[in-house]
Amino acid sequence: MSVSRFLLDISPLRESRAFRYAYFARAATVLVTGMLMVAASIQLYDLTQSSVAVAFLNVSMATPMVIALIIGGVLSDRMDRRSLMVWSRSVYIISVVLFLVNTLLPQPGVWLIYLAAAIGGAAGGISVPAMMAATPALVGRDKLAAAAALSGLAMQLGGIIGPALAGLLISGPGLIFCYVIVLCGVVVTPLLLRALPSLPPQTGNRPPQKALQSLQDGLRFVAGNPLLRALLLIDLAALILATPLALLPEWGDAILGMGAQATGYLYAAPAVGATLAALSSGWCRQVARPGAAIVAAVLIWGLAVAALALHASLAWALACLAVMGAADTISKILRMALVQKHTPDYLLGRVSSLWMTQYSLGQALGNVQMGYLSRLLQPALAVTVGGLACAAMAAGFGALNRGLRAVRQQDAPPHA
Repeated sequence: MSVSRFLLDISPLRESRAFRYAYFARAATVLVTGMLMVAASIQLYDLTQSSVAVAFLNVSMATPMVIALIIGGVLSDRMDRRSLMVWSRSVYIISVVLFLVNTLLPQPGVWLIYLAAAIGGAAGGISVPAMMAATPALVGRDKLAAAAALSGLAMQLGGIIGPALAGLLISGPGLIFCYVIVLCGVVVTPLLLRALPSLPPQTGNRPPQKALQSLQDGLRFVAGNPLLRALLLIDLAALILATPLALLPEWGDAILGMGAQATGYLYAAPAVGATLAALSSGWCRQVARPGAAIVAAVLIWGLAVAALALHASLAWALACLAVMGAADTISKILRMALVQKHTPDYLLGRVSSLWMTQYSLGQALGNVQMGYLSRLLQPALAVTVGGLACAAMAAGFGALNRGLRAVRQQDAPPHA
């Protein structure tokens, strides 16, 4: 068996100049977002000493993001996708400026942290569907799995470097310096995106629709497609049941007793596992039954979260979170490729927005669920219950959803 079968396929980067610009813009965004989320989470925990308050950081970001994702999905199928990305990433700068200004105040306000997160969530919600919908035009549909793996790698490398760097900066030069670095990064992103070519949606001869009708068409397409419906539901359930990120400041401080630097490492650990998974993801483009592989990955994700409670050490926590990140990335690569392959171009913006909506809602609800469960049961028991529930859900989903298990890599996509 050839080793190259398991290596990351970098052909989209070699063959598409436009994809390279989009890729580096995405990498910059993920890097500074990882730093920003760790900085804001640590700041909130220091101000409130509450994991529930940290969980509501995700809620304050996800609520406007959901609305913006729906709007962004409709806009992505009606206007130039490059313009949407450039303007939305420019608005994101306002969010980071607000985080920085709040930190410079004599008494930083918790509500200002939530407000800044809400602005950032809205800006991100507009840009993400446009980026996802533009990918087939940048690389071609035969390279979607490779592009998904490369995007996953950029996300995970940013997820490793960003949180770890944030922890080091906060424990060293301080929180203000961390926010300044983030601000420099967010200014670069729209400049990279401006180098992309025009990316109008391919609507063919279809007449323009009203916005509400356009959204309804996207909802009907997903609701009427058993494969896409299953992909959305299994990810949503896993996110709600087994997202432990809101507990990490408490885990690093109260359980491990190691403070901000350890918390930064905990936030980076899922990305370490995800990076290793992405680097060895060449097999994803050839797996015969991607649906069954997704079910297995979600099952492993849940077990890894549950295993966090088995031993209170930094090394063990990092290992469990790394396995969680690896399983999530394999699932994400396969899901993204299937969604983009089985969706016509004229619907890609709306379907991408629905996928990201469930992800944002699921992660926010999962963090809140885990935060409250931790308050009721203690953190160790909370991750055990949530992780085992996720694993049981995946096993049941795999047993009952024959369509997802049976989908094959070579199944033909729909025609536009």
